[in-house]
Amino acid sequence: MRDDRGVLVISLDFELYWGMRDLVPLDQYRENLLGVRQAIPRMLELFEEFGVHATWATVGLLFFRSRDELLASIPGRLPRYDDPRLSPYPHLSAIGRDEASDPFHFGRALIEQIRRTPHQEIGTHTFSHYYCLERGQTEDDFRADLAAAVLAGRSAGVEVRSIVFPRNQVAPSYLLACSQAGITAYRGNEHSWLHSPRPVARETQVRRAVRLVDSYLDLSGDHATVPTALLGSEIVNIPASRYLRPYARSLRHLEGLRQRRITSAMLRAAAHGLVYHLWWHPHNFGRNLEQNLAILRRILEHYRRLAASHGMRSLGMAELAAEVRESRAGAPTAAASGARGAPRPRP
Repeated sequence: MRDDRGVLVISLDFELYWGMRDLVPLDQYRENLLGVRQAIPRMLELFEEFGVHATWATVGLLFFRSRDELLASIPGRLPRYDDPRLSPYPHLSAIGRDEASDPFHFGRALIEQIRRTPHQEIGTHTFSHYYCLERGQTEDDFRADLAAAVLAGRSAGVEVRSIVFPRNQVAPSYLLACSQAGITAYRGNEHSWLHSPRPVARETQVRRAVRLVDSYLDLSGDHATVPTALLGSEIVNIPASRYLRPYARSLRHLEGLRQRRITSAMLRAAAHGLVYHLWWHPHNFGRNLEQNLAILRRILEHYRRLAASHGMRSLGMAELAAEVRESRAGAPTAAASGARGAPRPRP
């Protein structure tokens, strides 16, 4: 990085129903998705108030103004998952005409709000909420999907520079395709067995349960970390540190623990020149909006105190990647070792 100050990175997986389609019926998730229409403007207000730079990893299918425009932009090569439920393409005939008639599958108006807000980066969450570790799909399928995502961004005046892999299914062999598409940063997974990437079928209830407990009690470390340049410094891994879980009334008495889990890790990042990467989905704030915004405000107030006391900065993923690459080019030996007088994050 450019200097030894700690960095707060925030990334959001902006997907609407494209990211939930294979998990839950639309009627059961309607409140969350409609709530996104209020949540995103409120989050943007907070980001602007606190000077936060955020990366919005956006599903390419959200960029279009109409169903006809969307259908005309589908890539010629589609993924052929062994589990056909994973592909959104057989269901396109059921979506609405445009954003006004179907707020669950179109997001152009929200994208424009993000673009108008200072210091907000729009990255990609792939075109079709693509699953890189599922059986049946191939690297060529992924390349076609990614090319469509880049074009979708350009249709809205966005040059995509960052990627977040859906369901955090980071496929190292696909990173070269990302780099060749002009992407310079991706969100890697936390360095823990709890978060190692795997197909949905191999996910277990045990891992989910332990991850939930880890949100409140320190089971896996704080995951404040050092970004890593890969592929000859063409793409930078900015690992996740913490998923900001949505407010749960049943766990409200533990909110203090959850908040301290985040703020103490931010303090260590600020004190030792590390990166703290917080992420969530806008639809996580779709219900219990006021409670979720209050939690976010407390986190950002803590960031502002750390900025004043330790010089902590807020950067988007592509901004941080540019600094990392610049640092590697200027001092490759020191950068490769990660030496900045900071302790290594716990595994």
